[in-house]
Amino acid sequence: MLKFIIYASKISITLSNKELNDLITEARHSNKTYKITGILLRIDDMFLQYIEGPEKDIDILYQKIEKDKRHTSIQLLDMGEIQSRNYEDWEMLLKKTTAKEINQILKNDQIDLKNLTPTNFNSNTARLILDSLVA
Repeated sequence: MLKFIIYASKISITLSNKELNDLITEARHSNKTYKITGILLRIDDMFLQYIEGPEKDIDILYQKIEKDKRHTSIQLLDMGEIQSRNYEDWEMLLKKTTAKEINQILKNDQIDLKNLTPTNFNSNTARLILDSLVA
C-alpha cells in the first residue's frame, strides 16, 4: 500500500543554499533506497512538503521529520492511502518560492501572508500550491 503525507513547518535555523542543497541530496539518496518520492517547497522561512511511498517507510520517515531540529511547529495537513504516485519522477524535488508568489497563485486572501505560519495552511491550499508550482 502507498501512503502520502503533507505537512507544513517553520524553519528553526538559518539554512544557507548549500545546507538546503545538502539536505536535498541526502534526502534523495535515502528516498531512492526506500522508494519514497515527493516535493519539498521552501516558502520564505517555512517548509511545505508532500511525501509518498510504502506505508511503513513513510511512517518511519515522518517520525524522523518530527524530530528534526531544523524546523518546528510541524502541522500535519493530510495523510492517507493512494493508488498511484503523484510525484513518481522525483526522489525529492526542491522548489523555492515566496509568500508573495503564493498569494499570486491563490489569487485571494486564503492565507494570512503577513503572519505566515504552518497553521495558515490546510490540505486543499497545500495541494493547490504544490500542483501550481510543479505543473
